[in-house]
Amino acid sequence: MAAASPKDFLVIHLSDHPSAINELDESAVSKREQPEGDCSQIRMDQMTLMSRPEAYLQDLQMMERCLELAQYGAKKGELPFGAVIVSRGHVIAEATNCVSSESDVTRHAELVALSEAQKVLKRKRLQDCTLYSIVEPCPMCSFPAREARIGRVAFALSSPVMGGYSKWDVLKDDDLSNKLPEVFGQPPEIVSGLLSAQAEQVWRQWNPLVWRFMKRRGCIGSAADLPERHAAVPRPMISWTALAAFLAAPALLVSKAFLHSRAGSRAIPKLDPESDS
Repeated sequence: MAAASPKDFLVIHLSDHPSAINELDESAVSKREQPEGDCSQIRMDQMTLMSRPEAYLQDLQMMERCLELAQYGAKKGELPFGAVIVSRGHVIAEATNCVSSESDVTRHAELVALSEAQKVLKRKRLQDCTLYSIVEPCPMCSFPAREARIGRVAFALSSPVMGGYSKWDVLKDDDLSNKLPEVFGQPPEIVSGLLSAQAEQVWRQWNPLVWRFMKRRGCIGSAADLPERHAAVPRPMISWTALAAFLAAPALLVSKAFLHSRAGSRAIPKLDPESDS
């Protein structure tokens, strides 16, 4: 990777580093996550993932970048989280946690990266993007990812207690998109267990004692032998709910305009602090 100054490290996007994805050391990455044992026992979703070598290599490269970001964030006093958003082979945004540095519990790495990606691409919807994270996104991060219609989510370590996929099922809940298609996109493709052993090492190096307690309490899942792919829900050719919303949109606009004009015509009375009424 090209060297980046500390102030650029928290959020780095394509406009700053247009060739970021091409500068990664492919030979170092390709040596990781090699399957061991009887290949006939590999699950079908794992075989499907391996059958796309270019996409799989990109996933490994981007997850390695997440590990680097997590290590950098830990050195700055944050929890070791890192997130990267990629669109069509290009890095759009990347971030560490900013919770401690900004005294804001909502500044998770995934949310910071999502916000930056939308600004860089100048659009709300990120259906052609993949969100990479060292740990499974929590529900707070998963809902905005669904609203942004993120196409893929890949993470190294599962989160059985706080995960937006394995615990609360936000990322794979198709009821969200079925009932509110105007707001939420279809469930994204999930890739779990990428470089999970290396991710565990990052957390262990950060604080061995805290890591031991988190593992004992089941807050972090076990490292996967091989990454697993969970296919996205097929997108229907016609969504009747979305069609109904589209047809109802003009009526809603007229209704909003009428209510706005009606509210503007009414004078708001001033409050008299000395009045008893």
